[in-house]
Amino acid sequence: MYIGLGIRKKVKDLQQRFQAPGLTVAAKAFKPTPQVSGPDLPYWPVITATNPTELQLFRWGLLSPDTRPEQVQSTPLRRLHLPTEEVLKRTFSNQPLEQGQRCLVLADCFYIHRHEGKNRVLYQISLRYNQLFALAGIFQIWEQDTQIIPTFTLLTTPANSLLAFLNNKYQRMPVIIDPEAEPLWNSALPFSDPAIQSLLHPFDPAQLKAERLTHTEQLSLFD
Repeated sequence: MYIGLGIRKKVKDLQQRFQAPGLTVAAKAFKPTPQVSGPDLPYWPVITATNPTELQLFRWGLLSPDTRPEQVQSTPLRRLHLPTEEVLKRTFSNQPLEQGQRCLVLADCFYIHRHEGKNRVLYQISLRYNQLFALAGIFQIWEQDTQIIPTFTLLTTPANSLLAFLNNKYQRMPVIIDPEAEPLWNSALPFSDPAIQSLLHPFDPAQLKAERLTHTEQLSLFD
């Protein structure tokens, strides 16, 4: 399943919106990025539960602890998104789930494909008034020898009515965290806590808008 992310705002806007005055050296260099996807292996803005007031850049895609250093650039070895059902059953990776390594993945839009016959049509999804928002993520610090790579994956949930129509092949969507629940998601509560589990639900479709992108607009995203 394809999921793309976009941020069209500046770093200072991210800091203000998410009350993150701290900024790593890498995060200072982040520029507005209209669209990336997991296979690009991008470094992307996140705010972690362990550093809730600092904006950091983590690489998209969890790596298995036994991944060898020469394999870290291999997309197939990465977990780009994870169904919430696996989180609740704890069937994926005990390390991040048991340690409660949650993070907010920042964006102001995301992208999804609708399958129409043999064609795939790209849609841009954003909040109604183009505000920044946070997606539910899990982070993990992969380390072997002298290599250290901070990584994250997105959590997905069964789609709401809008995304079920657009993502008609898989009928999934990323988990959008309500702004007032962001501190709770980045709290120390375990995944098994009912308060955390209650956040893993489809977002209200009335608060979202979808834009079908033309072929020219799709191409321009990759310029």
